[in-house]
Amino acid sequence: MKSRFLFNHLDAHRDYFHTYPKSKLVLRDWLALDRTAAANRRTLYAFLRTTLDLAIAGLVLIHFFNYHSVIVLGVLFILLSMVVGGFSYFRFLRVQSHYHKFLRDSGAHFPPILARKDHHS
Repeated sequence: MKSRFLFNHLDAHRDYFHTYPKSKLVLRDWLALDRTAAANRRTLYAFLRTTLDLAIAGLVLIHFFNYHSVIVLGVLFILLSMVVGGFSYFRFLRVQSHYHKFLRDSGAHFPPILARKDHHS
Protein backbone atom coordinates (compact mmCIF):
# COMPACT_ATOMS: atom_id res chain seq x y z
CA MET A 1 0.00 0.00 0.00
CA LYS A 2 1.48 3.32 -1.04
CA SER A 3 1.32 6.19 1.37
CA ARG A 4 -0.89 9.10 0.38
CA PHE A 5 0.69 11.30 2.99
CA LEU A 6 3.83 13.36 3.03
CA PHE A 7 7.26 11.89 2.49
CA ASN A 8 6.35 9.85 -0.60
CA HIS A 9 9.86 10.44 -1.92
CA LEU A 10 11.32 8.69 1.12
CA ASP A 11 9.00 5.73 0.70
CA ALA A 12 10.02 5.47 -2.97
CA HIS A 13 13.68 5.46 -1.89
CA ARG A 14 13.00 2.72 0.64
CA ASP A 15 11.17 0.67 -1.99
CA TYR A 16 14.20 0.99 -4.27
CA PHE A 17 16.44 -0.14 -1.42
CA HIS A 18 14.40 -3.36 -1.13
CA THR A 19 15.29 -4.24 -4.74
CA TYR A 20 19.04 -3.85 -4.19
CA PRO A 21 20.80 -7.26 -4.11
CA LYS A 22 21.33 -8.11 -0.45
CA SER A 23 24.47 -10.09 -1.23
CA LYS A 24 26.20 -6.85 -2.33
CA LEU A 25 25.64 -5.06 0.96
CA VAL A 26 28.70 -4.41 3.11
CA LEU A 27 29.05 -3.80 6.83
CA ARG A 28 28.65 -0.04 6.33
CA ASP A 29 25.19 -0.63 4.81
CA TRP A 30 24.04 -2.79 7.71
CA LEU A 31 25.30 -0.25 10.24
CA ALA A 32 23.48 2.50 8.34
CA LEU A 33 20.31 0.45 8.60
CA ASP A 34 20.74 0.21 12.38
CA ARG A 35 21.36 3.97 12.58
CA THR A 36 18.14 4.50 10.62
CA ALA A 37 16.20 2.36 13.11
CA ALA A 38 17.68 4.33 16.02
CA ALA A 39 16.89 7.64 14.31
CA ASN A 40 13.32 6.45 13.76
CA ARG A 41 12.92 5.87 17.50
CA ARG A 42 14.48 9.24 18.35
CA THR A 43 12.13 10.96 15.92
CA LEU A 44 9.13 9.24 17.51
CA TYR A 45 10.29 10.37 20.96
CA ALA A 46 10.67 13.96 19.73
CA PHE A 47 7.16 13.89 18.27
CA LEU A 48 5.81 12.46 21.54
CA ARG A 49 7.46 15.28 23.50
CA THR A 50 5.82 17.77 21.14
CA THR A 51 2.49 16.00 21.57
CA LEU A 52 2.76 16.20 25.35
CA ASP A 53 3.80 19.86 25.21
CA LEU A 54 0.79 20.77 23.08
CA ALA A 55 -1.60 18.79 25.28
CA ILE A 56 -0.25 20.33 28.48
CA ALA A 57 -0.39 23.83 27.00
CA GLY A 58 -4.00 23.21 25.98
CA LEU A 59 -4.92 21.95 29.45
CA VAL A 60 -3.24 24.95 31.10
CA LEU A 61 -5.13 27.36 28.86
CA ILE A 62 -8.44 25.66 29.60
CA HIS A 63 -7.86 25.34 33.34
CA PHE A 64 -6.39 28.73 34.25
CA PHE A 65 -8.13 31.16 31.90
CA ASN A 66 -11.82 31.93 31.78
CA TYR A 67 -11.91 33.66 28.42
CA HIS A 68 -13.89 31.90 25.73
CA SER A 69 -11.30 32.53 23.02
CA VAL A 70 -8.47 31.19 25.20
CA ILE A 71 -10.47 28.07 26.04
CA VAL A 72 -11.09 27.50 22.32
CA LEU A 73 -7.36 27.89 21.73
CA GLY A 74 -6.69 25.32 24.47
CA VAL A 75 -9.07 22.85 22.85
CA LEU A 76 -7.34 23.44 19.51
CA PHE A 77 -3.98 22.70 21.12
CA ILE A 78 -5.31 19.43 22.51
CA LEU A 79 -6.76 18.44 19.13
CA LEU A 80 -3.50 19.39 17.42
CA SER A 81 -1.59 17.24 19.90
CA MET A 82 -3.77 14.26 18.94
CA VAL A 83 -3.11 14.88 15.24
CA VAL A 84 0.65 15.18 15.80
CA GLY A 85 0.65 12.04 17.96
CA GLY A 86 -1.27 10.05 15.35
CA PHE A 87 0.93 11.25 12.52
CA SER A 88 4.12 10.46 14.43
CA TYR A 89 2.96 6.95 15.27
CA PHE A 90 1.92 6.37 11.64
CA ARG A 91 5.37 7.45 10.38
CA PHE A 92 7.13 5.37 13.03
CA LEU A 93 5.23 2.24 12.01
CA ARG A 94 5.79 2.96 8.31
CA VAL A 95 9.58 3.24 8.65
CA GLN A 96 9.69 0.30 11.06
CA SER A 97 7.78 -1.88 8.58
CA HIS A 98 10.39 -1.10 5.90
CA TYR A 99 13.15 -1.99 8.35
CA HIS A 100 11.55 -5.32 9.28
CA LYS A 101 10.73 -6.10 5.65
CA PHE A 102 14.36 -5.57 4.73
CA LEU A 103 15.54 -7.85 7.52
CA ARG A 104 13.04 -10.55 6.51
CA ASP A 105 14.05 -10.32 2.86
CA SER A 106 17.77 -10.33 3.61
CA GLY A 107 17.76 -13.96 4.70
CA ALA A 108 21.29 -15.24 5.22
CA HIS A 109 23.04 -12.37 3.45
CA PHE A 110 24.52 -10.84 6.58
CA PRO A 111 28.20 -9.96 6.34
CA PRO A 112 30.38 -12.49 8.19
CA ILE A 113 31.20 -10.03 10.96
CA LEU A 114 27.47 -9.68 11.78
CA ALA A 115 26.61 -13.37 11.44
CA ARG A 116 25.34 -14.82 14.67
CA LYS A 117 27.66 -17.42 16.14
CA ASP A 118 26.81 -19.78 18.95
CA HIS A 119 29.52 -19.82 21.58
CA HIS A 120 29.24 -22.79 23.87
CA SER A 121 31.75 -22.88 26.69
